[in-house]
Amino acid sequence: MGIVGQLREVEDQLIKELEGTTIPLWRLGKKYGVSKQAIFDFLRRKGIKRPKREHTGKCLICQRLIRFAKKPHSDFITSQTIKKALGIGTSKWFYHLLILRKKGFISQKFGRLQSKKVERAYQIYFKRRLPVSVIGKQVGLKNFHSVLERHRVLGWDVPAPLFKYDGNDRRAFRLKVLKKKRRG
Repeated sequence: MGIVGQLREVEDQLIKELEGTTIPLWRLGKKYGVSKQAIFDFLRRKGIKRPKREHTGKCLICQRLIRFAKKPHSDFITSQTIKKALGIGTSKWFYHLLILRKKGFISQKFGRLQSKKVERAYQIYFKRRLPVSVIGKQVGLKNFHSVLERHRVLGWDVPAPLFKYDGNDRRAFRLKVLKKKRRG
């Protein structure tokens, strides 16, 4: 009796397993005493669609990326920082990131920031809420205000700056701060 004959005897059971589980073909082949290629050929002949494996539920890297993405302002962290924190290389990073973006588990903007200076500027911006020009000077960015505007236009969730400060009028800046303190 050939391979096709062996599979005909257990056809109903095999079809049920192929349609209902994500057991690897090699394991099914071992169970029925045939090669994984024979199972694959049977699958194609019968036109059976297999369920996809749920990668993200079992993958430790994906789970860690999802946890990282749930932190506040995670879109404003560079890919280098995330890869370093998770201890993964670039190829693994891209593979898992694409899966998670496609399934909608993480934001499309997560991990797209490339500049360490901009990341540092955003950290200060979200924690201390200083004027944009002051933050730019602290981290060595002359154009932090334009970076904010560009990200806002692209749909990033960037709150509006608290102060409009040009660096020359320190007295006006102090007055704005005092007024805010009195109100709040």
